[in-house]
Amino acid sequence: RVAARRSRCAPRVRAHACAPRPTSPDEAKHPLTAAAAAADQAKSARRPRETWPDFVPSQATYISEPAARAAAKRYERRAVPTPLRSAPLPTAVLPPENEESSAGGAPVVLLPGFDSSALEYRRLHPRLCAAGLEAWGVDLLGWGFTGAAEGVQDYSPEAKRAHLYAFWQEELGGRPMVLCGASLGGAAAVDFAVAHPEAVAKLVLIDAQCYAEDAPNPPGPLARLGVVVLKSEPLRSMANQMSYYDKETYATEDAVRVGRLHCFRDGYADAICGFMRSGGYSVASRVAQVGAETLILWGNDDGIVERSQAEQLKADIADSRLVYIDQCGHVPHLEQADKTCEAIVQFAAAAAQ
Repeated sequence: RVAARRSRCAPRVRAHACAPRPTSPDEAKHPLTAAAAAADQAKSARRPRETWPDFVPSQATYISEPAARAAAKRYERRAVPTPLRSAPLPTAVLPPENEESSAGGAPVVLLPGFDSSALEYRRLHPRLCAAGLEAWGVDLLGWGFTGAAEGVQDYSPEAKRAHLYAFWQEELGGRPMVLCGASLGGAAAVDFAVAHPEAVAKLVLIDAQCYAEDAPNPPGPLARLGVVVLKSEPLRSMANQMSYYDKETYATEDAVRVGRLHCFRDGYADAICGFMRSGGYSVASRVAQVGAETLILWGNDDGIVERSQAEQLKADIADSRLVYIDQCGHVPHLEQADKTCEAIVQFAAAAAQ
């Protein structure tokens, strides 16, 4: 059955390739510039053509970070039967680098934050796989490259929870997992762990936003305008700057390109507006109900979520420990991937013993 499912859910044909860049009007006016562009195109033609999954927008070709390009090319869609629609839901995942040989320990499932994709785990995911863990990056319904789905109208936290539960049953065979959530993905992880304790062996919260108020719910036209702002380059650049301790190294224009890539998919605005209309995640009153052993990882210089929230998580979750990561902002999995990997590997290994 597993072999049949993997065959049925194999990656879609990688459809679009990196085409030669067209000559701009300025280049046409200036022969030297045009000649250089022609030479560049000739050089590009001699390189092997790059291919990408057909659901990854063509803007991926402008990304330069090797880890991001590699992760984008490894993305797959798995057909996951859910109660949300009659047909299986195409679910975008970063699968384990060697799905067969990594079986045995508890699988590790990585949930991205709000309006993000598993590309934010592009540095952590391969490190976890190299350490022998069965690590999955999963884009929940309405977010990332799973995004909007035909026939689905509900993008609420409850729908996201149902989607994750269906993925857990279909792809992980109901094996208890180490569930990891970053930022608002931490709220999604808490929501799931409280609702389905049988599915969560351990919990990892990375700079988790679990005490935020409900998501804003503006009227339709304002919601659409908000989505335009949300995906805009200026706003993403500002958030990028706020996310890192070492801004010069990590808060780059290329990082903004990676973070915006999923925004170019069809249905993006519908999915984000649907989530906002639902009221978003409100898990503050349920954090204390988490029964799974929990590792709280926190960037010592987080400029987005207050340090007091890390201490509150530690106080509210009975079986938890808090680890601060030095010289690190809101995204330890990106800025201090080695330290984050080491902490998760040790934590997950204890779950397998």
